[in-house]
Amino acid sequence: MTPPNIAVVGSGVVGLTTAIVLRDRGAGVTVYADRNACPPASLAAPAAFTPYPAGDEDVFRRRTEQSMEAFSRIAREAGSQRGVVIGELREYSHAPHESRPWLDRLLQTRAIEPAPAPCVGANITIRPMIDMTRYMPWLLEEARSRGVGMDVGRIETLHDLFARGHEVVVNCAGFWARDLADDPLVKPMHGQVVHVPNDIGLDYSLHDDAPDGLVAYIFAFGGRLVLGGTFEGGREDHGTDRGTLDAVIGRCRDLLRIDGHPRWRDLGRTEIRALSGIRATRGAPGVFDLPRVEREDRGAGRMVVHNYGHGRSGVTFSWATGAEAADLALS
Repeated sequence: MTPPNIAVVGSGVVGLTTAIVLRDRGAGVTVYADRNACPPASLAAPAAFTPYPAGDEDVFRRRTEQSMEAFSRIAREAGSQRGVVIGELREYSHAPHESRPWLDRLLQTRAIEPAPAPCVGANITIRPMIDMTRYMPWLLEEARSRGVGMDVGRIETLHDLFARGHEVVVNCAGFWARDLADDPLVKPMHGQVVHVPNDIGLDYSLHDDAPDGLVAYIFAFGGRLVLGGTFEGGREDHGTDRGTLDAVIGRCRDLLRIDGHPRWRDLGRTEIRALSGIRATRGAPGVFDLPRVEREDRGAGRMVVHNYGHGRSGVTFSWATGAEAADLALS
């Protein structure tokens, strides 16, 4: 049976990963990206392996375990060159949260006791940390080296790609999918981060659960720290704001102070750059991370497979939903 000629819409982490999985299974693949769009949110992602539960628990567990295995394999093979390392994340909780024994085992969770005030709990976990400034260029090169085609140009409708001879279209367009799939459940969630030198000798990462509704995290990537973040609904621009970034740095200093780091006051005195992106969240009110991974028959032998709406779990679930989308496209 001749492998199908597949179009993948979107060149973010989900699109490129899906294209690689499809190509490894023998399909002909072309990735379509919009030259007029701002860089995908993937480039601005911090990113750590942070699975956020939504929907079916069995699906959530399968995606978490499958993607954890994929990132761990990348880290073992040549992680430092690819931007993926296995590192320590210290998590500080200001409110009780539900524990999942299987997830605690997967992340090698152990408690910090006693939890520092004002936290009610604190844990150390071991998980993949993904430096997107290295990982995205590596992912793009992996796709090209496998023979994935790249086409830069505006796609107005998914039907345009069938007119170009593709038999299957995989929609990994992120926030752009709202229009391409006519999906009102897709909402923009603007995020800002700031990169600063790691001039305080931090060799682990930190995260809190946003006691004031604004999360704080510090992700360590060698000589650089990524400080975040924001989660601003309804905003579709790609701008950054000085006041917002100053507030991010302030929250991160406070997080480092709670952790007991002696140089918390020195964090962020010098900045490298600020980045922003638009997460494509999907779900009912209060639900942000409900990816759509399903097949849609367009008739006349034409098929669309949707793989978008990951919210905060785009990087984390990219390998798992990429494999699911490939299963649907090739079945």
